[in-house]
Amino acid sequence: MFPTFRRGIPQQNPPDTLIQTYIDDVAGEINAVLERRFGEAIQAAPYNGSLSAWIVALSTDARNVLERINRYGAATQLGQTLASFGVAAVRELAQDCDARYGELLGELNARDKSGQPMPSGLYDRLFDVSAQTQTPRAGLEGVAGGDQPREQTPADTGSSQVFGKFDTRGR
Repeated sequence: MFPTFRRGIPQQNPPDTLIQTYIDDVAGEINAVLERRFGEAIQAAPYNGSLSAWIVALSTDARNVLERINRYGAATQLGQTLASFGVAAVRELAQDCDARYGELLGELNARDKSGQPMPSGLYDRLFDVSAQTQTPRAGLEGVAGGDQPREQTPADTGSSQVFGKFDTRGR
């Protein structure tokens, strides 16, 4: 994420232990979101409440999403640290990473930019096969009835409702 930063050299600052802390911190945030959003899937068999087992069973696409969120979150913290060491050029890149991290975590968390809950998140279907899939198709279909001839029944139009607008059966 930071082209001029080199790991594994004697002068490396911050040390790997601190970078690993950044990675673990962000992973904890991601795990909290996963447990809140997909708790039903995690509690179901065969995972029986094991977040680790559930994550292992995720698709490659889902794991790639989690890795990307973690990468941007850890890069934000690393960039802020590097900026505090006087690497001013990194501050802007860290802010970009932070914005991207917030956007990605918000999509996973199904929250809009102001933190308000959304009906579903962009990645829901990757993490729970029972998640509602958003679609542009109409969810309900119906016939108003007033525009139909009096003698026409719901069965004539292929509808399955018991009574139509002009149906007088049972009176």
